Amino acid sequence: MLRNKKVLAILSLLISIGMWMYVMGSVDPVMTKTVTGIKVTSAGDEYLANHNLKATLGGPEYVDIKIKGKRSSVNKAIDKGIKAEVDVSHCEYGENEGEIKIVMPSGINGVSLVKISDETETFTIR
Repeated sequence: MLRNKKVLAILSLLISIGMWMYVMGSVDPVMTKTVTGIKVTSAGDEYLANHNLKATLGGPEYVDIKIKGKRSSVNKAIDKGIKAEVDVSHCEYGENEGEIKIVMPSGINGVSLVKISDETETFTIR
């Protein structure tokens, strides 16, 4: 039986699939993944509204990021939606620049930001 090449090929394939399933399911390896097209939004608009002001974003509309973590956590973060925000509260009237912060969905632990395409956003407060 083990001399037949087809049987050996099928057996090898089944063993490799089994090992792959074990690693993906039980070991949960660390991975790095690029996520593209995350819309940059403003945070702190309610503070500005209380002072009859409004922020208009003028920098990059979308950012791309690279994140790292356990495979299951990275996939959950992507599925639940990663946000990119710039805090516009406590800024002055006119042109401003703020740091773009990446916000992971609640309940996601162990995922870290490796790289972001744009680190700052320009915006105008009027």
